[in-house]
Amino acid sequence: MALRTPGFLADQVMKSAHAATLVRRRDLGHGLIELVLGSDDFREATILPGDSTAFRTSRTEFRHYTPARIDAASGELSIIVHRHGSGPGEELILSWHEGDPVAVCQWGSKKSFRWEDGDEPVLVVGDATVISLAMAFGDRCRAEGRPFQALLEVDPGDVEATGELVPQAAVVARSGAHGLDAEAWLQRHAEQLDASTTVYLAGHGQSIQRQRRVLLDLTPIDRRSIRTQPYWADGKTGL
Repeated sequence: MALRTPGFLADQVMKSAHAATLVRRRDLGHGLIELVLGSDDFREATILPGDSTAFRTSRTEFRHYTPARIDAASGELSIIVHRHGSGPGEELILSWHEGDPVAVCQWGSKKSFRWEDGDEPVLVVGDATVISLAMAFGDRCRAEGRPFQALLEVDPGDVEATGELVPQAAVVARSGAHGLDAEAWLQRHAEQLDASTTVYLAGHGQSIQRQRRVLLDLTPIDRRSIRTQPYWADGKTGL
């Protein structure tokens, strides 16, 4: 998502950005792009599920993305990007070539939407913009032996690629308005969700509101265990 930042503050942010290069950019499925960025900084860096980074797209704007994985051995950071067909972030990414310099902003997460230690099951729900988030949570849960599941609603042409990226996910093809197919899945499977599950709802803002309502109405999951983070919304540029 794009957020407007005063120019002098944007300059300060860039002073602490990681100097990286584009190692690889490849198309996955119909509307997905895998970005791999390399930097010696990444050899000693870590990410937590829920962290986000950004690329500067203009004097006062950044485009924010969620890292999927970081490989300390190779010094490479991976991000899965969903192509919307237009916008400053997509134009910037498509202008890069292998070996080009890329400034990667320091990453972090909001207190209300970050990884928390525990042994409760984790469920991540969202759209194609949430694939990197699901990968990050899935890797961390697997490393700690914690139950994990994801529900991802994507374009029909991206179902296969998404299933390969997040094997633990139930992947549904979007057939109409955003979020309705994921909402229907939650309604059908509500009784199977453990009451102790921590749920992370991300992506499309209006879908998050409806999905949260389904969880509160049809499952025993406590409202305090449902975390939300909209990435985009109808009629808005960023949130």
